[in-house]
Amino acid sequence: MIRAAILLAGVAMAPTLAAAQVGCLPPEKPFAYAPPEGDPELRDLIDQQYQDYIDGTEDYLNCLNDEAMRARTEFQVIFNRYVEYFGDGAGIAFEAID
Repeated sequence: MIRAAILLAGVAMAPTLAAAQVGCLPPEKPFAYAPPEGDPELRDLIDQQYQDYIDGTEDYLNCLNDEAMRARTEFQVIFNRYVEYFGDGAGIAFEAID
């Protein structure tokens, strides 16, 4: 019985552990230098770095939003379980800010 509970807990935690390892990675920032007027190839390279950063930032922010939504949903499920288990005895301890 105890083995089954441990196995079930391990299986239930696997997706959470996998998701925590991936995370949201910010894009690489472009180097801050002004593109020279007389070198079109270098200007194109610098422009591409900025375009990549802008595209990467959009993906990064979407990832953060998705992770925040996942965390809120997970919290709500666990909090509801806590209230179910402890009923009127369930409470949240916090320190008052003076």
